[in-house]
Amino acid sequence: MELMYHLLKRANRPLSKEDKQIAKTILDEIDPILGTTPGDFRLVTGQKATGATGRIALNAYFLLLGRKIYGQRYERMDKRLAYWKMHLGYWIMNGYFTGRTNKGIYCCSTCTLSVLPLYGVNVFHEWDCKELADNVISAIEEGQRPFDINYNKKYAEWAMSFV
Repeated sequence: MELMYHLLKRANRPLSKEDKQIAKTILDEIDPILGTTPGDFRLVTGQKATGATGRIALNAYFLLLGRKIYGQRYERMDKRLAYWKMHLGYWIMNGYFTGRTNKGIYCCSTCTLSVLPLYGVNVFHEWDCKELADNVISAIEEGQRPFDINYNKKYAEWAMSFV
């Protein structure tokens, strides 16, 4: 996992050929544990992430690395990425369609920040990712739900570096 954290800290820039090879290995390590949360899992900024928050972040990191490795055609290059994109995408939009949140806002601030980089690199190319990212940024700046209470500002800074 340490290599994953190292790559993710630099993922807002193009990855080198060597980094892409390392990231492919990381995808192979992450794939079997998606849907669970390893006990030692942390956010990119170092905070421990457990339960649903950890699963969302791990899924988002998996998709982010896949997009950075393969580019716009990432889901055609690795079918695992296509599956997990659909899985995560459903839950992101579920809150919007059931009337609880604005488009792009997830259940809590940490989960929303975990998926924000995905909007920035256009993982969900079927959606207007700019609109989704703008909704999240506006919620942060205006202190709207789920950013109306305490949230991880260091994690927000990392996530916003993608948009």
